[in-house]
Amino acid sequence: MTRADVVRALNEEYARLREENIRRREARVDEVIAADPALEPLVHSGAALFQRQARMLLAHPEQAEALARQTRQEAAANDRALRARLKALGYPEDYLDPIYRCPVCRDKGYVGDPVREDCACFRQRLAQRLYDEAYMGTGSAQTFATYDESIFPDDEKVDGVRTQRQRSLAVRDLCLEYARSCPASIRPGLLLMGNTGLGKTFLLNCVQNLLIERGFAPVKVTGYRLFEAMRGAHFGEAEKEAEFRQMIGCDILLIDDLGTEPLMQNITREYLFTLLNERQTQQKHTVLATNLNHTDLMNRYGERVLSRLMDSMSVQTLELKGRDLRLFGRRK
Repeated sequence: MTRADVVRALNEEYARLREENIRRREARVDEVIAADPALEPLVHSGAALFQRQARMLLAHPEQAEALARQTRQEAAANDRALRARLKALGYPEDYLDPIYRCPVCRDKGYVGDPVREDCACFRQRLAQRLYDEAYMGTGSAQTFATYDESIFPDDEKVDGVRTQRQRSLAVRDLCLEYARSCPASIRPGLLLMGNTGLGKTFLLNCVQNLLIERGFAPVKVTGYRLFEAMRGAHFGEAEKEAEFRQMIGCDILLIDDLGTEPLMQNITREYLFTLLNERQTQQKHTVLATNLNHTDLMNRYGERVLSRLMDSMSVQTLELKGRDLRLFGRRK
């Protein structure tokens, strides 16, 4: 399930919750009126008051302020009377108040009008859903806590100074620091490089899962899925275009297996440059993993894209070296 799917499902859940809240309150209203039919005028007094105010405003618009003040005063008096009657019947005073799980957004999932932003309750639930999806997608929990250094060879130096295990641990620690400090990371970009089988995807998942635990909602895609969004956007497919815009605008984007996607003229290079350039301009956090080296990246994407991938002011480049862990494990 993609992030867009999770967001869509969560919005539908909030809509169902609002409907259920209305049904629960209506059931309470029926219950209270059945217990004391004389309460019915008080229960519905609010709507009647504001309907009267609307009619009066049409007839006397010059009295708008006075009418509003009078309506508020009458509504407050009716509310006090209703609460007193409910208490006398043995109900809580707020028994007929609107029902919300979140009083901040009133179960809409967002706050602000006309400019909307996700409510804290929505962000928290989204983060949990994405966390669950991440665990389901990896099959096992790929986190910094489950990182097993013992699987890395420690018998020879891979860079003239450190063994594969030592270098891998150094890269892990830098990834951990990046995920812990986000969004205050010194550089918003992180590029993991190295041959296949060195643990780049595992580290990418570690970063993703820690960010989710911290309440962020990172978007993770593969190189191929990124290409599909770029291709769809190029040919005017609305859903793919929206997905590509989301990749540009999301706060944290993780791209795995960059370089495995098809190389299509007028699409791959151009749209990838747009994505990276826009995100760097906006100081968005972007984590990438690729099997390609510097020369491969230059040959595949050209100088413009490479300059964004290797911009030392915006991107921290970490390179893993050594033997393919899968092959090493088989030999052992």
